Amino acid sequence: MDLLGVRSLPFLTRRNYFHEFRQIVPWSVLAGIVEGAFGSVVVAKVFGGSELEIAIATATPVAAFVTSLVWGMLCVGRPKVRLLVVFSGGTALLTGLAGAIPASTHGAAWFICQMAAAQVLMAGVLTARSAVWKSNYPKSVRGRITARLQGVRVVVGAAAALTAAAVCDWDPASYRFIYPVACAFGLVGVWLARRLHIRGERSELARHAAPSMDLEVDRALVEPFSLVALLSPGRVLGQMVEVLRDDRRYTLYCIAQFFTGIANLMTMSIVAAVVTLKLDFGRTWGFWVSTALLVAIPQLAILGSLGRWGRLFDRLGVLGFRVINVSCWVASLVLGMVATLVADSGEMLGAMVLPAAVLAFAGRSILFGFGRGGGAVAWFIGHLHFAHPEKAEIYMGIHVALTGIRGLIAPIGGVLLWQWIGWPVWLIAIAFALISLAMFTALAKEEQREAESG
Repeated sequence: MDLLGVRSLPFLTRRNYFHEFRQIVPWSVLAGIVEGAFGSVVVAKVFGGSELEIAIATATPVAAFVTSLVWGMLCVGRPKVRLLVVFSGGTALLTGLAGAIPASTHGAAWFICQMAAAQVLMAGVLTARSAVWKSNYPKSVRGRITARLQGVRVVVGAAAALTAAAVCDWDPASYRFIYPVACAFGLVGVWLARRLHIRGERSELARHAAPSMDLEVDRALVEPFSLVALLSPGRVLGQMVEVLRDDRRYTLYCIAQFFTGIANLMTMSIVAAVVTLKLDFGRTWGFWVSTALLVAIPQLAILGSLGRWGRLFDRLGVLGFRVINVSCWVASLVLGMVATLVADSGEMLGAMVLPAAVLAFAGRSILFGFGRGGGAVAWFIGHLHFAHPEKAEIYMGIHVALTGIRGLIAPIGGVLLWQWIGWPVWLIAIAFALISLAMFTALAKEEQREAESG
């Protein structure tokens, strides 16, 4: 019985797919605790954090991606599996140390900083993993393989977050051992990652060590960056500007993604604040229901949609795919606005406010998760549509770093706007998403015209 679907894949991809599938199972326990919205629930329920602290906790997993440009440059001309192991091990250890933070007055700030450090290294894990997928999986099946691996990551991560939430409802101080246990699972994943193999890596490393005299090859080749260069902001930003200046279509693609990301991230912090602070679930179910609305339901929707999104990506390509994907985001934003209005209508709905708000936020979470399922596929491999093979890590680094930049500004900006103007902040987010949809549509039509003209 081929439970993992190995036999449906090209022969040369099967070994790596099997080992990566096995590695990603324990690793996803750690990822579900580190990457998801569980941290914002801990900040609210354990440390009594403010709306601003909740927004920062929501933002840090994405904001950490701003370092990915450096990680992408570090990956060039270096062994990818070795870097993956180093990044993963550091993430696991820093996560485990979060359990030692006392639930004191300043505990929220300490906890946020501790998890931010782990999330910075997690950004390195994601960047290195994208480089592994670029080398190991051909374009014709890359979308399906990404969807399968992400599916495992989603279901295990959601189960881990819900289990942790149930334990914290029983005793909020349980976070002290939840994070060390997640660390232990992560270290198992690190140990299994050593079995991965990068196809063609020896020849690639040899080319970087001694470039060919062929001028065309030399012109495309990106040399490994020294540590001095990686620590130089001018060199890092210069590399980013050079790629964006030379590749107009990729620049427009990144701008369109930026608008989509801003729209979603500015509202994620609002949803987290409303669910954890405005909806009173009582002490018995507070962690579990909040985690279900913010983490589990979106994750399950991601899981249910990944297979369809993967096949759609392989059939349409990234631009046509993004048009459909962003349409889902727009629908989720509209329903999120409705859910927020319901949560604020206490006098009008009376005792029905809580069940009505939970139902509305659950619907928003389903649509959000469905859109995020497509985003999970395109986010990891969409940049490969534009990148020269020798520059794939740089393109990924730019794309993920821009994700980090919007992660730095959008969630906090969203909460500040929410405190200033209230629910109309959703109209701003919807407008950003519609701009993104228009840009992706124009890019897709342009590419189709070029393909038809030969």
